[in-house]
Amino acid sequence: MYIRGRIAGLNNLREQYTRQLPGANDLQRPILERDIAALRNGVYPDDVDPDEIEIMVMKDHVFSNEPLTTAELMTYNTYFELYPWKIAGQQVVTTSRDFPVTVVGTRADVEAAIDKTLGKNKLDLEVMALELELKLFEL
Repeated sequence: MYIRGRIAGLNNLREQYTRQLPGANDLQRPILERDIAALRNGVYPDDVDPDEIEIMVMKDHVFSNEPLTTAELMTYNTYFELYPWKIAGQQVVTTSRDFPVTVVGTRADVEAAIDKTLGKNKLDLEVMALELELKLFEL
């Protein structure tokens, strides 16, 4: 339910900023464009309190408790909001209009993310691989 409130909050704020864009002056336009790009990627602008937005949205709407659809999971970085340990590094907000969120990490971060996702240590994985190999030879 919280995640659907987050999606609705991001969507409402993005629509609000998009409506302001045509009347924006030369100083406001780049800021609005940057904020819209950030919202598109699931990041609230610095001057916005995400909890406040989401609480207001959740007061006005009743959201389903059904599992999220694929579209919902892929909208506004929702998948990584739910599963932050699957990010191989740290998400960093940039000044890029087209790619306002990037991941900065090392090889160790990637290996740690894979290990967390698989939930097994390397020895367990090697044992499973050998067992599978033996089964294949039996065929």
